[in-house]
Amino acid sequence: MIGTFAFVTSLVTQPQLSQVEFQVQNRGSFVVTLDRTAAPNTCAHFQSLVEQKVYNGMLWHRKVNNFVLQTGDPDSKSMLPEEARRLPGENGGTSGLGESTFGKPIPFEKSPMSHLKGTLGIALESPGDNSGSSHFFINLADNKRLDGKYVAFAKVTEGWDVIEKCHRGDLILSAKMK
Repeated sequence: MIGTFAFVTSLVTQPQLSQVEFQVQNRGSFVVTLDRTAAPNTCAHFQSLVEQKVYNGMLWHRKVNNFVLQTGDPDSKSMLPEEARRLPGENGGTSGLGESTFGKPIPFEKSPMSHLKGTLGIALESPGDNSGSSHFFINLADNKRLDGKYVAFAKVTEGWDVIEKCHRGDLILSAKMK
């Protein structure tokens, strides 16, 4: 009985919404709010990556206007922003980036959130597969065609103007829980 009580107590005290603040070099900061009700496992995974400082020093390695802004490749930490900008790749990406991930993949989690402008999703190798890890994207437009195929788990709640100024190759100085 004691174990059950401790589990229930931790669920009650665990906030359903948590915030992460990103600081982007020469752009400013923005805040995302995790929705633990919509995607609890994905949010816990993302929070763990933030707490491990995985995103500190990464580049936004992909931007497709009116679609997505993406990061999550640990190899981007060894590339200077100027170098990344000189190396355009396929589909709005940076040549040599986009393949590496940090950590073990997590199981796909069906989320009731729609991929509307400002929501965050976990990037996958194929829609609906169990390949989600450190890569995530911010929807720059309504992308409802991604619903049910990619896990939406958070939303930009402050600093949308900073997102609009971000480009491929911009450096994420820090990501931390608020």
